[in-house]
Amino acid sequence: MSEAGDVHTLAYTTVSAVMYGLAGYKALAWAAERIPALLLMAIGALAGGAAFTAATPAVYRWLGETSGISNLATLVGYTQVIVCFGCLRALALLWSPRRLAGGKGGNGGRPHRGIGMRGALRRVLPRYGAAVAVMWALFLSADLPTGERPLTFDTAFADRPPVFAFLLVYHAAFGWALWSMVYVCCQRLKDVHDPILRGSLRLLVIGCTFIGSYGVCKLIAIFGVVLGTHTLDVLSSHVATALSSLGGVITATGWTRAALRTRRQRRRDFYALETLWTTVTQADPGVILHSPPSGSAWEFHTLRRAHEIRDGQLALRPWTSQHIVNAARRLTDEHGLGSPDRDAPEHDALAAAAGIRGALEALRSGRPPGMPCERLPGIDVPPQGERRHLVAVARQLDSPLVARALAEAEQ
Repeated sequence: MSEAGDVHTLAYTTVSAVMYGLAGYKALAWAAERIPALLLMAIGALAGGAAFTAATPAVYRWLGETSGISNLATLVGYTQVIVCFGCLRALALLWSPRRLAGGKGGNGGRPHRGIGMRGALRRVLPRYGAAVAVMWALFLSADLPTGERPLTFDTAFADRPPVFAFLLVYHAAFGWALWSMVYVCCQRLKDVHDPILRGSLRLLVIGCTFIGSYGVCKLIAIFGVVLGTHTLDVLSSHVATALSSLGGVITATGWTRAALRTRRQRRRDFYALETLWTTVTQADPGVILHSPPSGSAWEFHTLRRAHEIRDGQLALRPWTSQHIVNAARRLTDEHGLGSPDRDAPEHDALAAAAGIRGALEALRSGRPPGMPCERLPGIDVPPQGERRHLVAVARQLDSPLVARALAEAEQ
């Protein structure tokens, strides 16, 4: 095999391995959480890995020689690319917020979640299924001569009308999905403030841009051939393949970065809640779920621990003093703790921690407070902010300010 073939074999094999690993990781995540986007990512990554495998020179030649259909690997590989980017197009639809005109639908034009999995598939499957069918019909009608062209198929046969039409359909289908995803990610970056998600979106934009550049280079070389020159063939055979390999790795990194960092954050949250959980569930040990965290169960156990803390906190409600809560809230305002927004998960953390500590002391002494707390601090935090609120409460539990709030309430 030539030196160029060795380089492409190494590059394609590496990218294939990365994509297969990503597909397996996303499939396991989907099995644990059943989130539609995870399934689309798994299928897309699997198809992307298959496309790079088919493009590997040795596999490319083997497919053609075994099947007896000249350059069959191009058809197989490009079909897998369409499947991959069909999944990407569905993801773009899932992630796109829809805006209604002002006053319509009663939401004043506020953004809401997109069309859902079924709606996305209804839009994607007919179009991309038709694109694949047309590609197969055009390719099989091209009557290509024998001889495998693993790196130069596009420029070798672009002057044949069926192949030229085949390539245009391919680039139109995958390019539409690709640049749609770039647009959606750029729009999301304007509204997303979480640094983990922002970093992943940036990597996805960069990776898709590299892959999009692959398409641009391919098209330039293809139109060059149609116009009668092969001087631009290197853009298709070398530059485009390098861009697609690099883009594939960057895109895979973007897909996995947020998931891995979120998994680590969940583990940190679980252990951050350890002291609070141990403290609060003293009021009612019956709320405890006796099963250790492991593997993909981290999310389940973290959520369960938060529910157990809430159950224990409610069991302590008759013993929670309004005076202690009020004293803690004054200290929160004096020291500028948390966000000034009362809806922020961190705002009532000190008051909740002081209320819990005071309630446990009252429970042990058997003396209920003279003025029980009317509404437990932080109990109405929205679900999406509950974990952050409880982690903030856990960090304040042994704070000197909690001891000070308890002392002030006793005076």
